[in-house]
Amino acid sequence: MTVSTIYYSASLSPWKASLKPLLTSGNWSADWQAFSALSEVPVGALTLMLDSDLTHDEQPLVGARRVLMLVEHWSLEASLKWSALGAEACESQKDHERIAGCLVFMLSQRDMSRVSAQESDHMLQTVIDAVPIPIFFKDELHVYRGCNQAFSQHIGLPVEKIVNHSVYDVAPKHLADIYYEADQNLLASGGKQVYEAKVKSSSGEESEIEFNKAVFYKKNGDKGGQVGAMLNITERNQLMRQLERASLTDPLTGIGNRREFDIAVKRARELSLPEASPSLLIIDIDHFKQINDEFGHDGGDQALQFIVKTLQSVLPNQGSLYRIGGEEFYLLLEQTSLEAAHEFAEHIRAYLPTQPFIFRGVRLNITMSIGVVELNAKKSLDGMLKQVDQALYQAKHLGRNRVCLAKA
Repeated sequence: MTVSTIYYSASLSPWKASLKPLLTSGNWSADWQAFSALSEVPVGALTLMLDSDLTHDEQPLVGARRVLMLVEHWSLEASLKWSALGAEACESQKDHERIAGCLVFMLSQRDMSRVSAQESDHMLQTVIDAVPIPIFFKDELHVYRGCNQAFSQHIGLPVEKIVNHSVYDVAPKHLADIYYEADQNLLASGGKQVYEAKVKSSSGEESEIEFNKAVFYKKNGDKGGQVGAMLNITERNQLMRQLERASLTDPLTGIGNRREFDIAVKRARELSLPEASPSLLIIDIDHFKQINDEFGHDGGDQALQFIVKTLQSVLPNQGSLYRIGGEEFYLLLEQTSLEAAHEFAEHIRAYLPTQPFIFRGVRLNITMSIGVVELNAKKSLDGMLKQVDQALYQAKHLGRNRVCLAKA
């Protein structure tokens, strides 16, 4: 007599007494194991349960178990519904003989199908294990039906703990919910899906992964599931970010350049408030050519670095400094009125000469001329930049080391 384990929902305890002799007459004996939640049932186990015992959250687990679903009133519609959710069969809870017969059939069918699939499964596993990137495939019920060693190593589970398991058996619920939703969307739309996500490996290392997924189809044209490959793009993305950062940064001083200013000023104007538009200071270092002539470009470069470091030490939280070219800087003050910007400009104009720059034993007191403008969101940026340029020119014309406001 063949002995098999049958898992059953606790509410079906009264059914055991009538099912046992029916199974015995078919030369089967059952080891009955009660459960209160489907997540307690091992993957692939023969499972008997009432549809009313299954919660909505547990529906994704059905496809990874061999479920015989019992319903109060059997109908073709009910049978098709549970088949679509992954149950192997659906029977009326009142017909114990049909339930016993279905259990025997499911047990016999499993034993026959295992042998015939072993050879082809072994060949497929050998092929995908040779691929160094993680690969997996799931059926239409979001149950893993295969993966390679690279995928197994990445998530830190042996292949036998992945294959035939649902995503909820493999991943924590908060991640499984994300994967399940993505799988649902892909199967609904068909075709391919490419997206990037941060993923932690079994060692805890976080990587940036590009997921490439595609739906595959059965011979009859129905969707069979999806296959996915995971490309580690961490180094590529890091390089791209470095290149992007370099394109926005002045290499000498490490602050933003004109390109980054253009991005920042656009964002600042979009976020400006009616009572506080952003303001802009244009700064030109006085007599900078004399520093270059006397101390060479090395002295000039160190002077520029000193100026940036000094100004950054007094910048408010809403202030950002950009080198536009040579000895000219833009200082953007977000949500700052013209009056407050003028006050700050006078402060830094007076402060810089109090911080002497010493090069090769020579002490230099550096001054600067500043033009100030309020960047009204309703006005042309180019027009306001011309106005503040004129204010800067006026400051230099009047003797340098002073602040002038742009004319409205």
